Amino acid sequence: MTECLVTGMPNVGKTCFVINFAEYMGLKELKFYIRQLAGYTSVRRYSPEDARNELISEESNFTREIQSVKLEIPSGKVFKELEIIDSCGLSEGIHPDAEIRLAMAQTIRLIRESNLILHMIDLTNISKEEEDILLPLDRMIMNYASLEKNYAILANKIDLHSAKENLKILRENFISKKIIPISALYWLGFQEVKRLVLNYV
Repeated sequence: MTECLVTGMPNVGKTCFVINFAEYMGLKELKFYIRQLAGYTSVRRYSPEDARNELISEESNFTREIQSVKLEIPSGKVFKELEIIDSCGLSEGIHPDAEIRLAMAQTIRLIRESNLILHMIDLTNISKEEEDILLPLDRMIMNYASLEKNYAILANKIDLHSAKENLKILRENFISKKIIPISALYWLGFQEVKRLVLNYV
């Protein structure tokens, strides 16, 4: 089974994307596999609506565990299996909460181990004034994950008017990178994400 890690900074829309993409792919019930810090895996079942209500928050680092959903993607006469992994948002410095530090460590390990990295960037965080248009941590994730991994940028919040110009800037600065504009909230760009992951499953 191909592992696809959705990673990035806190509050960029990772959990929203995972839930909505799973529903887009046809799942009526989401079975989340939770990788507990104690070393075992538990399972929680949600309807997509319940998952959105319980797992998505504006609170920073609301996702404190590695949680994944397994998908079967139709491809011709066969189904391809994909595990799409939602991760703890990465932030700079040493987080004061030990639980979040451990979850971040799990995420960093998964960046090394996963077959495909979907690096989610909030288009509203693109800086037109700084020398580097990316926040430092986004730059670090890109530099590491894009070297040896199957890697793509999910440029989120394309539904916002202000994001259009930032997407243009992002593409001009990273011509060699695969960039998919999406709205995790409104399911925009999901067809292109599906085509991408099918190439690696």
